[in-house]
Amino acid sequence: MRIKYKLNLSAGCLAVLGAIILFLIIPSQVGLENQSVQGITSRSLPYGLCILMAGCGVGLIFQSLVLKRDEIKELEIKQEVKGICYMLLLLVYGYGFSHGFLVSTMLLGVATLAFTKCKKASYYAIVIVTVVALYFIFTRLLHVRLP
Repeated sequence: MRIKYKLNLSAGCLAVLGAIILFLIIPSQVGLENQSVQGITSRSLPYGLCILMAGCGVGLIFQSLVLKRDEIKELEIKQEVKGICYMLLLLVYGYGFSHGFLVSTMLLGVATLAFTKCKKASYYAIVIVTVVALYFIFTRLLHVRLP
């Protein structure tokens, strides 16, 4: 299955949508300090970047719709399935990371090797030993709390 899309128009719409979403979640993610210097707060830079992102998105939409400068791209779904599955795996890793660093990171390393069709068992062992070693270095030697 193939999907055809206009490159500038879709990128512009995604940029504007992403800027709106970021603009809405900034207050819950970035704290506001009591003292501010001439109206500049800790939220100024993120808000400025959101406005810049939205402006670039509007520019791409304008370029596509008004100036008619756009190219049509084709996306082959069958070729992208592996990448989408790996992105889902990263989302699962992010969820698992909050419950336990050691197991989730080992599983991510092993799954990454499996995705690349690695057949050498020594590589899998290296990943597992490295994750365990890093875990003990950070938790025992450096006294860093890991989930």
